[in-house]
Amino acid sequence: MAGWPILTLIACSAVAHASPRTDPTTGRAVFTGATVPHATSISLNPSALGLGTINEVYLGVMAVVDQIGIDRQALAPDGTTSAGPSIDDTLLAPGGMIAIIYHPGERATIGAELRTTPSERFLDNPGVRYHALGGGQRDLFISIGSSIKATTGLYFGASISHNNTSLRLRYARDTALERGVDGDCDGEPCGFENPAASEVYDFDLDSKTISTSNLRINVGVMARLYRGVWIGIAYHTPPGFAIQSQLDGPVTVTKAPRDGGQTLEGGGTAYIHFPASVDVEVRARLIGNLELHVGGRWEDLSRMQAYDVRAYASSFRAEGVPEWTLRPRGFEDSFALWGGLEQRDLGQRFQLGGRLGVETSATDTARTSPTTIAPLSFTADVGAQLRVTPSLIVQLSYGLQFFPRVTVDDSAFDPRDQIACINSGYDYSTAACEAVREGYAIPTAAGDYSRIQHAFRLGLRYELP
Repeated sequence: MAGWPILTLIACSAVAHASPRTDPTTGRAVFTGATVPHATSISLNPSALGLGTINEVYLGVMAVVDQIGIDRQALAPDGTTSAGPSIDDTLLAPGGMIAIIYHPGERATIGAELRTTPSERFLDNPGVRYHALGGGQRDLFISIGSSIKATTGLYFGASISHNNTSLRLRYARDTALERGVDGDCDGEPCGFENPAASEVYDFDLDSKTISTSNLRINVGVMARLYRGVWIGIAYHTPPGFAIQSQLDGPVTVTKAPRDGGQTLEGGGTAYIHFPASVDVEVRARLIGNLELHVGGRWEDLSRMQAYDVRAYASSFRAEGVPEWTLRPRGFEDSFALWGGLEQRDLGQRFQLGGRLGVETSATDTARTSPTTIAPLSFTADVGAQLRVTPSLIVQLSYGLQFFPRVTVDDSAFDPRDQIACINSGYDYSTAACEAVREGYAIPTAAGDYSRIQHAFRLGLRYELP
């Protein structure tokens, strides 16, 4: 029996949020972190589970609310700009988890969870239809993790998770860019973004139900640096340890009104380079029952430049539907740092905490778009815990992430590149054709962007006898 914890450790993982934006209710949120023996550590840093001593069941409900404002600029074929549509929208993304933590002995701890993180959602507004018409990404995790106590000041942990991903991509394509902006659209030249030339695509894709390509691994370590001072470090792999993930499913294409508006059906695939990530936290005991928490996260988002989308059907080629398209995200590596004070749980009825932080931009200003609004941002998190009975604990945390308004004057998205590439005879050495290949030769994303994100977590912990 002495060897079974090691076998569990070998079989175990971290679940970084598979969406490009990591779950804001975990790690940064009060009562969670890479040094905290919390149910979220099954995925965040499983080595931290060993610091706890009580068996427990955890039920969590999460939600992320995004308030997004966009004042787009419209671009004409002659290069002149004018005020475009204004969008003011709120996107809600719920999530939830159930977990159990069990300590079979002094040196081993195991945990398991079923979790769906708040999804990444895309705007559904005709004013940004060439970038998004709704949809988003949702992930479901089944995980098991283990922590092994090497010494009183050193813990190792790992977990393994089977991650099922669903991706819905809906967007429009301006067919006038390839067939001529001087073409006829209801008796007038089409120009850019004419609804009569708008062709709508709808990809409904999923990862395989059961596959080793869905496995994610997380490894972590906890070490005591000094009396009352701990450091936790964890590394999260992309799913399948592969260069890219593959999602498959049906695709529907609705032809532009000027082309008859008929519906075509076929199959689709998206290849995605999901990021790896690293979480770090230092926890230090201060006077009284106060603790200092300083944490950070790095995400390898530069891997995720675009959704590589393929469409297959015998009718698609005859109808001019492209077989291959890149849908840009334009990410770059992101670094987040936060710190704050929390009361230690010493069995008291109430426990409070708060944190402040900053996160670097996850995309260049020129590549900001309705699907990727991620400039330098600032975070504030608060939390409260109530011990209802000796065994039942309620935790509530709230996080605010404020993204200062960003103005995009020179957008990387420029439909004129499509025209220039065609006029060059598809000379792929030109900058215009490079923009076409990378998916940026679509209607402009120039304009003003604002975003505020709210993150909520309600957790119920029941300590088992």
